[in-house]
Amino acid sequence: MKKINIVTQLSLLERYLISEIIPILLFNIIIVTVVTESIGISFEQFNFLFNQQISFNDLIYLHILKLPEFIVISAPISILMTTILVYNKLSNTSEIIALQSCGVSLYKLLSPVINLSIIIGLILFIGNDFIVPATNYKAAITLESLMNINRESLKNDDVVYQELAKINEQKISNKNKYLKYLFYAEKFSNGKMSNVTLLIRDTQGLKVIINSKFAALYDYKKCFYFYDGVKSIINPDGSYGEAIKFEKLMIDLPNISRQFQLDREKLDDREMNIFQIYQRLLVAEKLGYTTKIIKLKLNLFKRFNLPISCIVFSLLGSAIGINLQPRIKYNSFSLTLVIIGLMKIFEAMINALILSENISIFAIWLPNIFATGVSFYLLQKKIVKLLG
Repeated sequence: MKKINIVTQLSLLERYLISEIIPILLFNIIIVTVVTESIGISFEQFNFLFNQQISFNDLIYLHILKLPEFIVISAPISILMTTILVYNKLSNTSEIIALQSCGVSLYKLLSPVINLSIIIGLILFIGNDFIVPATNYKAAITLESLMNINRESLKNDDVVYQELAKINEQKISNKNKYLKYLFYAEKFSNGKMSNVTLLIRDTQGLKVIINSKFAALYDYKKCFYFYDGVKSIINPDGSYGEAIKFEKLMIDLPNISRQFQLDREKLDDREMNIFQIYQRLLVAEKLGYTTKIIKLKLNLFKRFNLPISCIVFSLLGSAIGINLQPRIKYNSFSLTLVIIGLMKIFEAMINALILSENISIFAIWLPNIFATGVSFYLLQKKIVKLLG
């Protein structure tokens, strides 16, 4: 069987365009990564260095650990900058017009960079899910250990959990739910919760109140164990009924126990992969944590938005870079900064509206949809001008 050589499958035009794009793209990724990492973490860490809280070797190690995250951030920006620069250069040397006269369409000129951006987007998507969360977690734990900070010893007071249940299993509306469990612990330390209260309700109202001196959830268990407490039965009229003292009481709370175990991991958004986000989303939906559900969905959608941004930026950069009036000059770097700035402002507004529940979570795609529309509009105008 013959081996297929991908390079020989590419046309001369595609090989030429890719050879023009890749060196500039790699250079831009390096420059943008250095700049974004310097702005993102260097100032704070150099302050730690000057205050002798961390050594220079530790500083370099932390920068290496954070490098994957900033490469992921810088890649879409670099694609935009590179495509503007390369296609503007081809326009200034009249290569675009020459190729057009030979019957090469603008869309044919864009196909190599679009295909390249798809490949880069997939690589970034995989790296952002398998590499970035692990290195971010390692960097955070390393810095915390250098600063003598233990995540487990951070504030664990006023532990509160709730769980909603459906009144009618056939309906899934939020209005069709009621509060089934309300769990409160005054403090959590050394694997135990002290001064614990659990309210148990049904569709008719409050049924049971459990008060205990302390409670514990053991690894891989779905049950909370309450110790040295009182179980109070509530009568239908709301008055207290029988009070049962106990030394040990086991209550099956699978959803609350799972949320409790996940919270003990103390992972932030940048330290979780898609599977971990999805785990937390399933539990949050069962417990009815609306704000947490929206935040997790937003984080999940952003992960899938990354490779799409690479494709959109390559299309937008190419559309802007193709200049059929070479006398009109513009700086690709300045133009990239303006576009990225506007996109980030637009994204921040969309994110704020999503988190405030004023618009749907699907609005996160609007910046990319808008940029794609602008790209096709610019390309269509240039096609019309060429044909005219």
